Amino acid sequence: MNGQNTGEQISVKAAEAMSRERDFLDYGVDSPARLKALPKSELTGLASSIRRFLIDNVQLTGGHLGSNLGVVELTIAIHRVFDSPRDHIVWDVGHQSYVHKMLTGRAREFNTLRAMGGLSGFTRRAESVHDAFGAGHASTSISAAAGFAEADSLAGSRAYTVAVIGDGSFTGGMVYEAMLNVRKSDRLIVILNDNEMSISRNVGRIAEYLTRVRTAEPYFEAKAQTKRLLHKIPILGSWAISLISKYKSIFRRELYHTTFFEQLGFDYIGPVDGSNIPRLEAALHEAARRNKPVFVHVNTCKGKGFAPAEERPERYHNISPACRAAADAQPFRKESSFSDTFGKFMIEAALDDKNICALTAAMSEGTCLVDFAKLFPSRFFDVGIAEGHAVTFAAGLACRSLTPVFAVYSTFLQRAYDQILHDVCLQGLHVVLAIDRAGLTGPDGQTHQGLYDVSLLCALPGIEVYSPATYRRFEDVMRQALYRTSGPAAVRYPRGDEDGGLEAALPVKMYVGERIVAYGTDTPDRDAMIITYGRLSSNALKAAALHGNCGVISLQCLKPLDFAWLSRRIPQGCTRVLFAEEGVLHGGIAEQFGAWLAQSQRHSFRYKIIAAVSGDVPPGTVEQQEELLGLDAQALSKMIDEM
Repeated sequence: MNGQNTGEQISVKAAEAMSRERDFLDYGVDSPARLKALPKSELTGLASSIRRFLIDNVQLTGGHLGSNLGVVELTIAIHRVFDSPRDHIVWDVGHQSYVHKMLTGRAREFNTLRAMGGLSGFTRRAESVHDAFGAGHASTSISAAAGFAEADSLAGSRAYTVAVIGDGSFTGGMVYEAMLNVRKSDRLIVILNDNEMSISRNVGRIAEYLTRVRTAEPYFEAKAQTKRLLHKIPILGSWAISLISKYKSIFRRELYHTTFFEQLGFDYIGPVDGSNIPRLEAALHEAARRNKPVFVHVNTCKGKGFAPAEERPERYHNISPACRAAADAQPFRKESSFSDTFGKFMIEAALDDKNICALTAAMSEGTCLVDFAKLFPSRFFDVGIAEGHAVTFAAGLACRSLTPVFAVYSTFLQRAYDQILHDVCLQGLHVVLAIDRAGLTGPDGQTHQGLYDVSLLCALPGIEVYSPATYRRFEDVMRQALYRTSGPAAVRYPRGDEDGGLEAALPVKMYVGERIVAYGTDTPDRDAMIITYGRLSSNALKAAALHGNCGVISLQCLKPLDFAWLSRRIPQGCTRVLFAEEGVLHGGIAEQFGAWLAQSQRHSFRYKIIAAVSGDVPPGTVEQQEELLGLDAQALSKMIDEM
């Protein structure tokens, strides 16, 4: 008998080993229904095949690798317990939904991830019925999920709504606003994917609290073992379990106190091992059984199954395409970039001025403030995913004569618009906004395009807005913002590096203060002009060369901008002016200048605007997006010819 058992065990292990070697597509799991039908014995192999698929594909396309490797078992468990799309699965940010995409029939399209016309790197309602809610920003899932749950309740539906949210998102205040407003009758399950990370290590009191809660896991394991033991006792066992169930909340409250989540009206389950599918399924079944708001705390490992990503999760959070990652891999960000130039400039400025402080909202890596934080720890503040707080916090620092510089991606600055107006601009406080990833941002797509900041900021009182085209001009306007401005200032700059030849091609022939760099405006017989700013200055100059008799005005200061002064920079013989803007049309500089021209009636040239009229620009390379919008050099030159 023992020999037979040993033989059976060996055959089982051999089968499991063979299962683990299968490719993901060989499993035929292209829908939640097929996943549910898969034998439990094959789930471990499925999880391994998913990880291999992710590592192989995401390294080629680029994308969020570490976070998705960490939620493989959790995603499998969610789709085996719940019934998507009848039950709604709402992913916070959406960057951790790659496994969800694979299990809902999109695996064969993964070679198009984050490419023009391909799969989004985030959840997107237009992409699949299984993407209940689109997202690209953090801390939104519980609010949206509460809306789903309440709508189902009003309709008499018995569907569940599941919000999957990382612990990094709990540094954003919107999470707590949502939890405070969830109704007790909602069939809402919040799953905390706790990997102790957002992009960098999490900060703040909630991170400290979750560290303490994680230590409670032995209690839950002891409870499960006790229940299994009592089940084996005839008659008495069932009575004992019933009695313990009545008093366990009292016992737990005395031993561990009530969790923060229970105080907000949620039942709490966890922590649960996020790599154990049976335990995950058991916890989710228990959460569903309760028919009320439940908080399921799951511990996962970011980058699980890929040693380099486990050891350095911040480096493998979002990787560039076509980079075969290795344990000794160098950072994927180019060392020469606007972001790096900003980081180095801030260190040099802080060495000379003890009042300069740097702030970030969970983006110390992306904004290149890691070295600043090491050199000036008392003057560096990472507030977590709380952009609104960051701006008002900076306003408080400015009130005490410090010079705060808030480094933030353009897409995330939108979340702090009220604070910029109410707390900074209306009080005229000297706060500097360093706006990274301004303009087109490439493969991150619709949710991350930096196309709105110019229109948003130029509508505010008292703020100066700059958009330099080269590293040298960037440093010039940063000095202007820090030392020659008394009120709020914003310096916007693109993702990536400068056009190396642009500085020489745009000589300082008409460098008036910090306002413009111009080429060809000193030649009266120029019959066409292109006005632009920032990164598009390179395309404009190339378009002018293709045209042959065209000048370029590259604006550096977008606000304040004297349009009468700008119009005088246009040669008298010019008959056509094209304004190219890497932003939305309405409220942009091009539209403002056009309105001034219409009112002044002092010009004799034809005026046309090329802009990203719609902010819904799909994923792709920046070059592809420029071509799509007609902002590449060839399109600009052709437009001049057709005017």
